Amino acid sequence: MKKYILILLVIISQSGTSQIKFGTIVYKQITAKEIIEKEKSSEYAAIREVGEKIEKIIAKISYTLNFNTNEAYFFANKILIEGDVDYFNVAACSGRGKLKCYQNNITKEFRDFNDNKRTGIVIVNNKQKYEWTLLNETKDIDNYKCYKATTPLYYNGKKYNDVTITAWYAPEIPVPFGPAGYGGLPGLILELQNDMGTFYVKKINLALDTAPEIDKLLSPKAVSQETYMQMVMGTLSKEQLDDMREAEEEEAKKNK
Repeated sequence: MKKYILILLVIISQSGTSQIKFGTIVYKQITAKEIIEKEKSSEYAAIREVGEKIEKIIAKISYTLNFNTNEAYFFANKILIEGDVDYFNVAACSGRGKLKCYQNNITKEFRDFNDNKRTGIVIVNNKQKYEWTLLNETKDIDNYKCYKATTPLYYNGKKYNDVTITAWYAPEIPVPFGPAGYGGLPGLILELQNDMGTFYVKKINLALDTAPEIDKLLSPKAVSQETYMQMVMGTLSKEQLDDMREAEEEEAKKNK
């Protein structure tokens, strides 16, 4: 049965591919109830206070997905907040969100923008990994018939079989992208659920007069996922990081 579902969806997707060259999608996010309850029940007042502040910022943040035929650029829309700008960065990345990310469906390039006090601004060359299982379960989202698909979570190079990512995608919109860098399905992802939150579509525009901005997040100082994790964990000295970055820059020049 799953085989026939996939064939049908591919046919639907291919029939509409030439009709959509580019578009822009707006998403919002809801934090999982379990996460909110855990923050509220903390015995530490500071954690409860920070959690409450982050939740208020999350409620205000929207995300934009710009795409053309082969590429997509997903980013959190900046908002004015009081206090430390890091609160915005933390809020935008909550629920497994992203500040910015770029993906290419043909070359399989994936770059992730990170900004925190430990590492500063870093562009990470990452690898997208999904093991989508297509299911014959549907629901309507914004007047589109969406199909359900699931995959284990891949995070920081590791696979977590105990965490399931659920996507609801629309074959009527034959775009293989979605929020927070997810994609690879025969239709645009209109809703994405994980263990920490849910992204849901707020606005769909498939009739743009001009192509939307696609930031490829190119940088000669981009690092690998492995190097970035070492930076985050603080296991590398400044000298080691500089040496690794220089080596990666030289390798990038050779591959141009």
